[in-house]
Amino acid sequence: MSLLHKPDAVTVGDFADGPDIMLWNPTVTTNRWRWQVLRALLARLLSTRCVAGLLVLTLVLGTGAAETLGGALTVGGAIALVLSGLCDAGITAACLPTDHQHQHGRCCPLERSPGEFFLRSDDFADLGAAAHHTAGLLIDLTGELHATPARNWIDPELPDRAHHAVWDALTRLTRTAAARRHAARLAAIPGEADLAATTATVIAEFDTLLDELVFHLQGCVTLTREWEAKLRHAELVEHTSAVQTELHAASIRPMVEVAEELPKSVFAYVTAARDLTGAGRFPWELPFAEPVP
Repeated sequence: MSLLHKPDAVTVGDFADGPDIMLWNPTVTTNRWRWQVLRALLARLLSTRCVAGLLVLTLVLGTGAAETLGGALTVGGAIALVLSGLCDAGITAACLPTDHQHQHGRCCPLERSPGEFFLRSDDFADLGAAAHHTAGLLIDLTGELHATPARNWIDPELPDRAHHAVWDALTRLTRTAAARRHAARLAAIPGEADLAATTATVIAEFDTLLDELVFHLQGCVTLTREWEAKLRHAELVEHTSAVQTELHAASIRPMVEVAEELPKSVFAYVTAARDLTGAGRFPWELPFAEPVP
C-alpha cells in the first residue's frame, strides 16, 4: 500500500496488547490521510537526533574545522545522525497504519481521539462478551466483502455501502457503554428491578438489530463465497482441459506403434540364427512331437 493512499477498509494493527483487527473510518479522505502521514514524517524529522546532527554539521562546516581529522570524524558522525533520523522518519510514516506500539506516555496521533480514524475489536471489550464478539464479526465480514475475488462480479458500491453501515453501527454501539453500565448498576440496586428490566429491554432491542445487521452481511458473504467456489471450479476446469490437451499432444502412441513391429523383426532374425547355428530350441518352444510307432 502506498503511503499516500489511505488504508484499506479493514487491516490488522500491532498494539501493545497484541495484534487486533481495525475498521477504518470511511469518511477519512485521501487528503486528510496524506496530512497525517506528513505530520508523522515531520515529527520524526524534527527529532533530537536529526536536529543535533544538522546543528553539528552546520557548525563544523561553517567554522572550516572539517579539514582536520577530528572535524572529518565529527562530520561523519553528524551525517550518520541525520541519515538515522531520515530512516526512522520513513519507517514511522510507512508503519503509521499498522504500528501502534508506542513508548509509554506517548499517544499515537491516530488514537488521540478514539474512533476518529479507526475502531479496533478490543474497543468493544467492555460492552460484554456478546457485543465484543458481534463487533469483531462485523469487522471481519466487512473486510471479506472488500477482499473477495468476486468483487468484480457484484455491485461495485456494495462493499463501501456495507463499510459505512458497519462503521455507523459500531460508533453507535460504543455510545451504549454508559447505558450498559447504568443497567448493571440498576440491577444491583434493591427495589429497582423494573427500571433495570426496562433498560435491559432497550439494550436487548439494540443488540437484536445489531444481530440483524450481522445476518444481512453474512448473507452477502455467503453468496460471494459460493460464487468464489464457482469461479475456482471454472478455473480448475479450464486448467484441467489445458493439461489434458497438453497430454494428448505429448502422446507416445506413434512410438508405441513403431515399437510394436520390433519384436517380430528380432524374432525372425534370432530364429534364423538359431536354425543356422543349430543352437537348439528356445525355452518357450515346445519339444518336437515324437512319431507314434
